[in-house]
Amino acid sequence: MKVSKDWLKELIDLDRPVDEVMDLLPKRTIGIKEVTKDFFELDMKGYNRADLLSLRGVAQEIAAITVSRVKGQGSSQEDFIWSKNKFETTPIGIEDLQLSPVQCVTRIEGLTVQASPANWVKKLHDSGIRSINNLVDITNLIMLEYGQPLHAFDAQAVKDHTINVRLARKGEVLTTLDDKRRVLTDADIVLSDDEKALDVAGIMGGKDTEIKPSTTTILLSASMFNPQHVRRTASRLNLHSEASRRFQHGLTMQGLLQAYSAAIKMYQAIGGKVTALSLKGDFQTVPINLILHYSKINNLIGTVLSKKEIESILGRLQFTVKTVDENTWQVSPPYFRLDCQQEEDIIEEIARLYGYEKIPKSPLPGSPPSKIDQSKFEFIHQLKKSLATVGLKEVQTYSFFSTQVLGSLGTDQRQLVKILNPISAETAYLRNALWPNLLEVVSFNLKHFKDVAIFEIGKVFNLQPGELPKESYFLSIALSNDTDNPTEELYQLIKKALEMLYIGFKVESREKQDYFHPARQQRIQSGKFSSGILAEVHPRVINKFGSDKRIAIIELELELK
Repeated sequence: MKVSKDWLKELIDLDRPVDEVMDLLPKRTIGIKEVTKDFFELDMKGYNRADLLSLRGVAQEIAAITVSRVKGQGSSQEDFIWSKNKFETTPIGIEDLQLSPVQCVTRIEGLTVQASPANWVKKLHDSGIRSINNLVDITNLIMLEYGQPLHAFDAQAVKDHTINVRLARKGEVLTTLDDKRRVLTDADIVLSDDEKALDVAGIMGGKDTEIKPSTTTILLSASMFNPQHVRRTASRLNLHSEASRRFQHGLTMQGLLQAYSAAIKMYQAIGGKVTALSLKGDFQTVPINLILHYSKINNLIGTVLSKKEIESILGRLQFTVKTVDENTWQVSPPYFRLDCQQEEDIIEEIARLYGYEKIPKSPLPGSPPSKIDQSKFEFIHQLKKSLATVGLKEVQTYSFFSTQVLGSLGTDQRQLVKILNPISAETAYLRNALWPNLLEVVSFNLKHFKDVAIFEIGKVFNLQPGELPKESYFLSIALSNDTDNPTEELYQLIKKALEMLYIGFKVESREKQDYFHPARQQRIQSGKFSSGILAEVHPRVINKFGSDKRIAIIELELELK
């Protein structure tokens, strides 16, 4: 996010130079990537502050840090929203509110396409955006100031001035503003009229409906879209825009209406006349009310802040604070702070605005940790080198069993460690062995390669009644090639690798596990390992993983102290 210094000065009353204020941001809020005489660029990578993708959001943050005042709060939407009864409406269709909870469309006539004023061009240039013409530049100026993307369609190119929000039809084609032909899927959201797609929703407009030199009437659209849909479509099309960044971070109803009102006023200021207005969707907003405990704040931060100091900090951040009792407040974050969802988020806000450097230093309780024994890590490193020397490739798989692996093995899930709050069904159970995941990797790679020989060293997790799960390091190797006896070849490989480390290795008794070939599985023993298994995987199991090749595995538990 590039922040124009001159534009920022228009939005906030400062008692010091912008460059001095800019130096405070890394200490209180966010890092800065680049600084020039005209702008500075915020380092937004991995940062969840959607409000900082707007000039007003940055101004509000600086005002909180410096105890300054933002000049006005932007356009007020109330009069504009209720004035919709003065106009005719434009048809809007929303296929599913889960795709787009809100859609606003306004028809504005009497416009003339011209070059933008010099101050508009400079604001855009300082923000890293090229000026196109006055009608398009307004949408970009509003997006930069308020963080809400807008789109202006040439009304003449939109059938019956109708805007629909729907999923694209599989194989539907749209040429976007960058002159590239995009083939869409039925997972992509589009804006369309009753005949064709007009816009890849939340990402980029279509070429057919762009503003032209002859344009006199526009349809101005403001929307909220499902962020996950926008993110997936942008990734699949490799089409990332300033608009898609903002939709993916999240937008608010209040911010949308405020930005939309400001945009309409800008079009009216250059001679535009609103002749139709439609708002569709769920415009209701529910404020977030969080309980904040005074005692918890100082306990977590390590400070002795007074209630007055805390209320002052929250007020500067535009949080609404109501006293519940002598130890408790009810706190509501401002509408633009989507990242504040729990009490700890508010405490973090108090800490950073107070200043992390002001928090008293205190020693950690207890004794310092003893020196870490590096010997087991050195052994693992040497073991990996030996395995690689004999021609094995290292892989790293997830610490979970996928539903594919569980289904193929017919594993009793009651024997596995279950995650209480898994991210998805694919990550619900921790692995109790390495070889099943290696089998999945080998089966996949055999579709592309003739020979596969891989290994992994990692943790497995086993249930212990009444205790925490046991975590153990294992070595697993999987091999498949065109030889008649992959088990024998694997035996020779592991023997050779361990001999490099002066570790003995021998075959003991025959094993009896259903996953493996009944005549080709044996218990093995080695000096640095607990006993393990050397086996050829049963053809029935291999078939369930989508392969018909012979695959041998070794699995050994490492004895690491």
